[in-house]
Amino acid sequence: MTAEPVRIIAASLHGLDVVDGGRTLRLTGTCRRPGTDGAEPPADQTLTLHWSDPDGAEVVQAVAEPRLRYEDGAHRWTGFVADVPIEQIPVGTTGLEIELTTPGGEPSRVVVHAAPGALATSRPIVSSGRRLQLYPSPSERAEVVAQAYPAPLAGVRWTAARAVRALKDIVRRRPYAFVQPLRALTRPFFVGREIWLVGERADTARDNGFHLFTYLRRERPDIRAYYVLDPSSDRFEELSALGRVVKHSSWRHRVLMVHATVLANAYSVKHMLPSRWKKQHYMRQLNWRIGAYRVYLKHGVNDKTKDVRRRTGGYDLFLTASHAETEAVRATSGYDQQIAETGLPRFDALVPTPRSRTILFMPTWRRYLAPDLFSDGSSGEIPFEGSTYQRFVDGFLTSERLHALLEQHDHRLEFMPHYNLRAQYADPTVGGDRVTILDGGASDIQEVMRRCDLFLTDYSSVHFDLAYLGTPMVYTHFDREEFSAGHAEPSWFDHERDGFGPVTYDLDATIDAVERYLVADCVREPEYDRRAQDAFTFHDRDNSRRAVEAIEHLVRTRAIT
Repeated sequence: MTAEPVRIIAASLHGLDVVDGGRTLRLTGTCRRPGTDGAEPPADQTLTLHWSDPDGAEVVQAVAEPRLRYEDGAHRWTGFVADVPIEQIPVGTTGLEIELTTPGGEPSRVVVHAAPGALATSRPIVSSGRRLQLYPSPSERAEVVAQAYPAPLAGVRWTAARAVRALKDIVRRRPYAFVQPLRALTRPFFVGREIWLVGERADTARDNGFHLFTYLRRERPDIRAYYVLDPSSDRFEELSALGRVVKHSSWRHRVLMVHATVLANAYSVKHMLPSRWKKQHYMRQLNWRIGAYRVYLKHGVNDKTKDVRRRTGGYDLFLTASHAETEAVRATSGYDQQIAETGLPRFDALVPTPRSRTILFMPTWRRYLAPDLFSDGSSGEIPFEGSTYQRFVDGFLTSERLHALLEQHDHRLEFMPHYNLRAQYADPTVGGDRVTILDGGASDIQEVMRRCDLFLTDYSSVHFDLAYLGTPMVYTHFDREEFSAGHAEPSWFDHERDGFGPVTYDLDATIDAVERYLVADCVREPEYDRRAQDAFTFHDRDNSRRAVEAIEHLVRTRAIT
């Protein structure tokens, strides 16, 4: 029987990087096809990346080396890296295709599509005699436009070509086509100005975005940094006292957005889009028009890095806090030189307060119990009422035994629902006056964390913050199977092996662990002290400074390594 030929299923470009001191363009992406499982790349498969002009004529080609990627629940050799000398990149418009050849088989060749992450980081690259940029095309094919540079009237011709493209987009009513005219009209007000736009969610100012901004206003007023915040936020007045706080969705916000050199957010840059700008088109249609550097400040240590993807996130800078996290992100995400191990800006404020006789309970959310982010849905895939999550949390908050322990040891319990599930706990039932429900959208989370004597969570990444503080903690994995199946895959950080406190699996065992800590006056054991010391690259108050230096280096070097 004749073996079926190996055919490429799909191919996409995830990013362009300039390496080798500016002489080489590195293209990274995926080429999905059969036969990519195994400890070594398939020896009988050869991948070649082709650059073709609009008429289909091949202009240049490069070997695409397989790379191991985490995909569909397993590690496979579906990634590729291709290096092309920049001076060989053809002038004009070219599209990318990838070809697979096997011994005795017919070649399989497909168009390489531009992933959203690749377009989100697209901007003009000037190096080694070329100016080039990745653009979207109607077919979503990865399309590169290049010109010789420097050359007579090169700047004029480049600007004119972009203007023609912008005009065509306006005529065709493409999303965000208005951005370039707006940018051109307001450009005289921003000549020579480098704008950093910082934020979190539209109505929050309490995470890494807040701490980076306050550091910039206090220590680096030479940097023109602005914070985007909804006027309805309870932090708006306080933050406005620092200056350069911009009302979310205001005219000023929209103008700054199209002139920003840096967009830095702790959650997603999409939260910084003005309310009438369509979020679903942002990745493919906005950032390549303005060329801003996208910085992911994050909202905690990424202990589940398999959810992180360069092809979908497209960040130019990705902050991490430890060697282990860095390696985990690099192994699964497609990010590499974009990673900066600086620590998180919010760690600078992690200074313990005097004992408060308070226990803090902060479970994370479940994506199957909440609406999709940026959607109009009102509920998740599974009803919240009657879920394992609800039964455990309600059982804990109303436990007579727990309340007896709080009375006996003179402690209080503060419960902070996750931001994405706060609507489900607008009016919760509790078992006594020693339990307080906090507003996860309005509370100063850091202040709440700093004052607690014992921390209880399921899988929230803020357990790293509490470990940094030295606070003892308990992990409760009351819905382990459901969580693993519906919310996140296993983490590089194992709570039992690497965690900073005991792990429990049901209500009674969780209350047992709380009781042991109350009896021991909430002191963390030496083993967990050692794990916390080993978990972080830095134990200081210079995380914001290092983050700012990493952003400045990115802008100064234009990501050329």
